[in-house]
Amino acid sequence: MERARFAPETRSVNRPRAEMGRSRRARHVIAPPCRGTARCAHAGDKRRGQSLTEFALTLPLLCLLVAGVLDLAHTFSLAGILANAAREGARYGATKPTDTDGIKTRTVEEAAGAPLTLDPSEVNVTTDSGAVSGNPITVDVTHQVTLLLAPALGLPPLTIHRSATMVIF
Repeated sequence: MERARFAPETRSVNRPRAEMGRSRRARHVIAPPCRGTARCAHAGDKRRGQSLTEFALTLPLLCLLVAGVLDLAHTFSLAGILANAAREGARYGATKPTDTDGIKTRTVEEAAGAPLTLDPSEVNVTTDSGAVSGNPITVDVTHQVTLLLAPALGLPPLTIHRSATMVIF
């Protein structure tokens, strides 16, 4: 009795060339046409087109959402910078209340370190009861911000207003 030339557990590397060709052809069988509701091997082609269409429809909304988040983050960052600048101007004004130009300059310098370019005309210094020890001094900072979405949506620039009050000593 003659033994089989190849045992079934042998790997495909050990198979003769003729057998390897048959197994390759067996893997690449052409699918028959679809009939009825049976799931076909090539049904994924339609789904790929559907996914591309859904992506094309949702991409503008996703970009709009990302731009809105960036605008919101930028606005909160600028609000913090303006609050710090107003606080620094009020602190300087608490020690030298009659130096209005120095207060404005100190406020602009604090914002420039953040970096934000403020104009001295955007800074307003008020002392309600005069520049006397024990009275409050208030520094108001107002800055207009152009958002990413404002031109696209036809919105006016956003105005951020921050103020700080300290007691003159």
